[in-house]
Parts: sequence; structure tokens; C-alpha cells
Amino acid sequence: MVSTVFLIGAPLICFVGAYVSAVAGLGGGLLIVAFCAQIMPLAAVVPLTGVFVLAGQVARIGQFYPYLDWSIARPFIPGSLLGAVLGSHIYFSLPENAIALMLGSVMLWFCWVPSTPASQWLGRKIPHPWFWVGIIHTFISTLAGVGGLFQSMMVNRNLSRQAVVGTIAGTLLAMSVFKTVAYVAAGFDYRPYLMVIVLSWLAAVAGTYVGKNSLSQLSDRFFQRLLKAVVTIFSLRLFWQVAQRFWT
Repeated sequence: MVSTVFLIGAPLICFVGAYVSAVAGLGGGLLIVAFCAQIMPLAAVVPLTGVFVLAGQVARIGQFYPYLDWSIARPFIPGSLLGAVLGSHIYFSLPENAIALMLGSVMLWFCWVPSTPASQWLGRKIPHPWFWVGIIHTFISTLAGVGGLFQSMMVNRNLSRQAVVGTIAGTLLAMSVFKTVAYVAAGFDYRPYLMVIVLSWLAAVAGTYVGKNSLSQLSDRFFQRLLKAVVTIFSLRLFWQVAQRFWT
């Protein structure tokens, strides 16, 4: 039975999460994970987050589709399918601290460490690099609810803010679908949450619409700074959670 707090609170946080994702390109999913973790069993948090964000991702694709960079999305999507399959097979088996430390470190690295001629050369030598990013990002997201790797790598891409939001939405929509199918195959039952899922979808569409109007008022420079700030805050939050678990 879904509590009244969850029935009302989940759509509200999905509105905020969709708004943040439309403006900054990321962050909405993590907000939803953080909220749900406070009021429901942890075993249901990660599977539900992937469903809650579906409507917002569809809405962002509809609004930003002309800006979607298919050179990134095409190899990412099949990699994402493989990552979801691998992640669902070891769901719950990895220590939470290990996942948090790995995710936080990777996010900070790709956000703040600039590319060098050597790293650019290495990147060119790796065949289909976004395919491997799709595997790793989805694998982490299937285990922890959020990935972070893909968004962090997008920070230093030479793309407009509309292209960043559209490309992230397009690739992560496929990832969310793959994750949801994998959770169902693993035995998770979404039926008790159908009402809150529908309400959350409606709220997410509204949040995306409001966020798109805000995005058009931001400069590319401010958008990049905002994106880096969001990535950094969420990375440090992961490290803080590990520290709290270690000392308690």
C-alpha cells in the first residue's frame, strides 16, 4: 500500500526533478532517488526511479529532438542495453560504499579534468567510445539508480545547452526502458505503484515544459557552469554518504 506522503510527494519531486533536468541536463533522477529513499524500502527505490523519469525524458525529447546528437546516441543505446542486462544480474550484490566512491570519482574526473592531447589520442583509438560509456553508465545506474558518467562527459563536449539536454534525454530514455524491463524480468512488481507513477508522469511533463522556458533564458557559458556545479555537488554528496556510513 502506497502511503499518502509518497502519493503526494513523489509527483512533486518529479516536477522539480524534471525542471532541474530540463535546465541543467541532469540531477532530476538523483533528487527522486534521494526523496524516495527517505519514505520507502530501498529495494524499491532504484526500480521506481527509472520509471518516474520516463515521462520527463519523453517530453524533453519532444522539445529538444532537433538538437539531439545521434553520433553519440546511436552507439550509446546498444551499449546501454548490455549494461542493463549485466547490472540487473548483480543487483544488490555490490557494496553501496564501493558504488558511491566509484561513481563520485568518475563524475568529478570527467567534469573537471580537461582533455589533453594524449587523452584525445587515446579516445580516438578506442573503437566506438560512446558504446562503452553506454555499458558503464547503465551498469552503474542499474545498481545505484543514477549513473553520472555520461552527464559528466557531456560537460566538456562542444555542444550547445539545447544539444546537451536533448542528447542526454534521448540516450537515457532508452536506458530507462532497458532498466525497467530488466527489473521486471528480475521479479519486481510495479502494479502497487501505478497510481503514483501516472501522477508523477504528469508532473514531470509539466516540470519539463517550465524548465525548457527557463533554459532559453540562459547563456551557454552559464549553463556549462551550472552543469559543473550540479555534478560537483552530487559527487561530494556521495562521498559524504560514504563517510556517514563509515563512522556510524
